[in-house]
Amino acid sequence: MNAEPAGTPTKKTAPWKIIIPIAIVLILCCLCAVTAGVLYYLGTQGSGPFASLEGSPLLTPSVVGEWDLYYDWYCSGDYDGPITAIFLQDGSYQTYEIEGGDRSYGAWTLSAGTLDIYYDGYPNAHYTGTLSGSTHVEGTMTTDSDLSGCWYADKR
Repeated sequence: MNAEPAGTPTKKTAPWKIIIPIAIVLILCCLCAVTAGVLYYLGTQGSGPFASLEGSPLLTPSVVGEWDLYYDWYCSGDYDGPITAIFLQDGSYQTYEIEGGDRSYGAWTLSAGTLDIYYDGYPNAHYTGTLSGSTHVEGTMTTDSDLSGCWYADKR
């Protein structure tokens, strides 16, 4: 038999040898998570170090590409279109009627989810819309001659 001789101390497991390393790992994980959360919050507020990333192509959905645009100059619910709107990476765009219409040109900007489109020529329209996700935008439009309306567009 494998009996221990009399007077030999018996081995006891020390629970602290397991509990203490686990506790240290848990505490370090919690500290890292809290630190990352605080840095993210502070970094994106006001003039924080990450606030300058707003508008970055890495964080902002892109409108670059082809869209189907519908417009209604009196917001009556009777939309015309679609017209094809092509937004280029350089901030310019062009539109044309799908059924052989003239081309129009202009510039666009996207800031904090608001898309602004400026036509170069008549009727000097300014379209402002709110981007929903990265495939839908809707808003209002105005001209220099006080004409106004509603519009929306869906990315192809």
